[in-house]
Amino acid sequence: MNPKIRRRMAAAAAAILMLLGTGGVFTAGAATKSELEQKLAELQQKEKQLKSELSKASSELSASQQRKNLIDSQIDNAVAQISLLDEQLAAISQKASEADQQISAAEEAISAKEASILDTKEKLSQRLRAVMKSGNVTTLQMLMNTKSYTDYLIKAKAVRCIAEKDQSTIDALEAALLEIEQQKQTLEAARAELEAQKKSLEETKATSTAKKKELEQLYSAAASEVKNLQSTVNDYNKQIEKNQAEMDKTDADIAKFIQNSQSSGSFNGKMMFWPVPTVRNYSSTFGMRWGKLHKGLDIANGSIPIYGENIVAAADGTVIYANYTNKWGGGYGYYCIVDHGKDASGKTISTLYAHSSVMLARVGQKVIGGQTVLAKAGNTGNVTGPHLHFEVRENGTPVDPLDGYVHPKVN
Repeated sequence: MNPKIRRRMAAAAAAILMLLGTGGVFTAGAATKSELEQKLAELQQKEKQLKSELSKASSELSASQQRKNLIDSQIDNAVAQISLLDEQLAAISQKASEADQQISAAEEAISAKEASILDTKEKLSQRLRAVMKSGNVTTLQMLMNTKSYTDYLIKAKAVRCIAEKDQSTIDALEAALLEIEQQKQTLEAARAELEAQKKSLEETKATSTAKKKELEQLYSAAASEVKNLQSTVNDYNKQIEKNQAEMDKTDADIAKFIQNSQSSGSFNGKMMFWPVPTVRNYSSTFGMRWGKLHKGLDIANGSIPIYGENIVAAADGTVIYANYTNKWGGGYGYYCIVDHGKDASGKTISTLYAHSSVMLARVGQKVIGGQTVLAKAGNTGNVTGPHLHFEVRENGTPVDPLDGYVHPKVN
């Protein structure tokens, strides 16, 4: 191999390890917006460096493995950026929601104050109309209409009190109207800020979606490079065999685990909910594939990139297994199993959800079909790209999910 290429790749690998080896740098937490932006900027700078190294790498077969390694590093970088973008989305959404609630409360307060002002104005108008109908009460008129000086003094004092009260009411109305005008100006500023937050939210969503699409392209590029690795074909096949053996063992363990579990409740036999509501496409079905039985349904390749999308429970039930600590997970990555009880024939019905990026389900958790979010779709375990591997099992034995259990156009 060209020594310059080797040195260049070694330097890139060292930089990547320094970036990716910081442990919790990508984990969700109480990071401020500026810290998130700084981390994202660092990742984006690293992405530029990786792309630069990739463009310099030789297309010769001897450099193909180096190119594959760089693409893998880009994949890790993209996943880290997506994680940060999703964290930003959550923070912006929370802030926008709080602002929306504050605006609603302010609008209600202004409406209540306006109603009070209208009521006061109406009462004042009625009183002034009554005075106008009775005529202007002058001092001479009061004197002519009184029977005694004492009566005159009483009436004169009453007129002064009424006049003072009217003036006080008018002053209060003017102050209230001025206060409402100031509140409305504050409210308009809050609305403008909310619109800015919503715009930022949409821009961040667009960035996240673009990055997820790029992730799929990187996986495609990585797969293309694998085809060119003729010198490592034997090792690659051995790894496949090892992975398959491990998955077969995991599958046997899963079947045994389900059979030995105490199923609770009953399955109503109705069509289940589609486990990824936003992605209605599947890339592989139940049946023989590459000489082996593919035991489930692979959901991916929709108009929305599946990475990070919500995975929901297909039906009501109880979580009986959840792996959220072992990223390999016997080939299934982060995965969980939900028990749905026995059907009318006495068969125990369960579902399995594999290759998640984040596993939220926990053992013993009661779930609601179509509502409870079990995990986020991802690329952990033995995969060639982000997808959800979804299984339906009867008494622990995998069956075709599309055979009466789920359908992309139902639920």
